[in-house]
Amino acid sequence: MPPLNDDAIVLRTSDFSETSMVVTFFTRESGKITCLAKGARRLKNPFDTAFDAMNVCRILYYPKSGDVLQLVTEAKLTERFRVDSTVAIYAGFHVVQLLNHFTENFSPQTALFDLTKIILNDILSLDPICRSASLEDPPEKLSRCLLHYELRLLQLVGVAPSLRECVECGEKIEVRRGARRAAFGMREGGVLCPRCRPGKTRVVSLSPEALGALQLLASPEERFWKRLQLSQKTLGEIRGVWNQYLAHQMERPVPIFQWLKR
Repeated sequence: MPPLNDDAIVLRTSDFSETSMVVTFFTRESGKITCLAKGARRLKNPFDTAFDAMNVCRILYYPKSGDVLQLVTEAKLTERFRVDSTVAIYAGFHVVQLLNHFTENFSPQTALFDLTKIILNDILSLDPICRSASLEDPPEKLSRCLLHYELRLLQLVGVAPSLRECVECGEKIEVRRGARRAAFGMREGGVLCPRCRPGKTRVVSLSPEALGALQLLASPEERFWKRLQLSQKTLGEIRGVWNQYLAHQMERPVPIFQWLKR
């Protein structure tokens, strides 16, 4: 098959031999692919630092049929993910880790590629305010940015929870001030009305403020989620519930990112 050019986000790398490595990319046109990069571990190699995680490259690779390694022969760095703070680097790893987990090989999702590029650039722009923050207390703007990405990612791969209507009967759930707390079913995948709540297990509750914030964070429109300002109380409540839902979808705890509890 003839070689293909594509824009790609580097998700992860692993050693293959003394001179070569395996690189997992999320490409704009072909989705996730795993490639063999011959000579990438040599001191002088044609790829330089293009294969650092979270970088965006323009790659040339030779597609092969079946679930086998593709062969990448060229990679031109187009956007480098370089930050100074530990908080920002962990946030970047969190993004590509989730992208790797929730996507299948050769399943193109252009909107997801574009979303990931935007979020990685947002993390880059937040690096200055992350330098004085800690992993246990990330800036509110960064937490909001990551929550938006997680919600939109799950929407685009088809496993997002229902946040506006009862997941069982479709009744609209109110989020006005003074409304009752909403039941959220982990197994059912969304909010439950009072009639559908009885008998369900693994159900938590969300205040109207937290549920309304989640609805705005899930919006693809920047004017909704970027203008939102979350109090520590609301942010803590959201993270407590949302981390459980992410872990349920991943069928394991969200690895190494337990600091995202706020």
